[in-house]
Amino acid sequence: MRWFEKHRPAFDEILRNRIGVAQTENARLFELLGQIFPLQLHSYDSRSEHNGWIVPDAWNVRKAEIRRDGKVLFDGLIHPMAVIGNSVSFSGRVSKAELDKHVFFSRAQPDAYAFHCMNNYRPWAKEWGFCIPLVDYETWEDGSYDVELVTEFSAGQMLVGEAVLPGESSETIVFNAHTCHPSQFEDGFSGVALILELFDELRQMDRRRYTYKAILAPEHLGTVFYLAGLGPEQSAQLKAVVFTEMIGLKTNLTLQKSFTGEHVIARIAGRLALDIEPEARIGEFRTILGNDETVWEAPGYEIPCISLSRCSRSPYYYDEYHTSNDLIARSDMAQRSKALDLLRRLVDTFEKDAIITRRFEGLIALSNPRYGLYVERPEPTVDKKLSQEQLTLGALQDRIVRYFNGQFSISELAEKFSLSFETMYAYVRSFETKGLVELKAVPGLDWYARPGDGRRG
Repeated sequence: MRWFEKHRPAFDEILRNRIGVAQTENARLFELLGQIFPLQLHSYDSRSEHNGWIVPDAWNVRKAEIRRDGKVLFDGLIHPMAVIGNSVSFSGRVSKAELDKHVFFSRAQPDAYAFHCMNNYRPWAKEWGFCIPLVDYETWEDGSYDVELVTEFSAGQMLVGEAVLPGESSETIVFNAHTCHPSQFEDGFSGVALILELFDELRQMDRRRYTYKAILAPEHLGTVFYLAGLGPEQSAQLKAVVFTEMIGLKTNLTLQKSFTGEHVIARIAGRLALDIEPEARIGEFRTILGNDETVWEAPGYEIPCISLSRCSRSPYYYDEYHTSNDLIARSDMAQRSKALDLLRRLVDTFEKDAIITRRFEGLIALSNPRYGLYVERPEPTVDKKLSQEQLTLGALQDRIVRYFNGQFSISELAEKFSLSFETMYAYVRSFETKGLVELKAVPGLDWYARPGDGRRG
């Protein structure tokens, strides 16, 4: 919480600015984020095209008035979302029925400005329009209205921010969030803040086994062009992605799996979500929300991507979705902290995971003081007051040693026996301290995809 309060002024300013996919004020956005954590900026010229995706021009609203009988009823310069994204200019007198076709609002949030963003991804569309709170617009009567909407399009650049924390291995785990939703915190910038706080912590590590990368970019378009600009060798280093947003909502943690659902990052993250919140929601690929997972998992890349959020079962994710009521003040810091805890533990699992190889043959007397590894089990004559963890470890201690064969990692055994990684790690380390097993770091994320029992990718 202290981290966020320290950096909140930067996010407050960002949410006041007229940001978007290729808006000129995006430069200030990334300047502010770069003051929080160093970023390398990638720039893509407007009108650049890849696979039919086109970077839009920079777009500005110069005048946006609706008048009746000479009186200004609405000024679209009042808010960054008051004119629809990439609106073209229009000037003329229209009927109320015609105006209705060009005014947009949210019935779920009638006092808010709605976010009309479709044309950000369709720069060929020639549409004009306003976003007016329903509580205001529903009072407008039939009649004629004078519209003067002046917008300008100019050559611009789409910016993508990249942060890299090098590790001993070039194998890279990516964390991704959006930067293009003006005046909305949960839908985009809550994920940005979460990633930057995580990276602030990760850069304090004495050593990192893996490389970690943050990609902060406009939705879809930023990731599309970022990946298109990588060479085959660079792309091959990207082993898994975590997309995150909407993590401060007052709903349960939600984990959307990768395309196959079998990749190790989906399995570990899913277990962590349920450990942190037993009522967490786990769903298949693209069944909960839709973001850049389709870009990372696209044919030819096929980089496993999970999504961490708190999406509700509402058809629009949460009541304030895509409206100006998506405020920082509504974000629940305790909920945010749990999401951060999940990401910390996810990284910790990959950093510490190790393959277990026994250094003994035969049955070990675990209760012998030389080892002291026996976990007490229930007996009918003695009330040992055993914890649930002791009951679980006691039940598996005769079986688990068969898996100390150099073929399984600690995280895989944690999954197999439904224990947290932290519990299994401490248990296996106790065998190591007695010289009974050797632990060797997992050689890389591809190792988890080897064929065989319990070894899924």
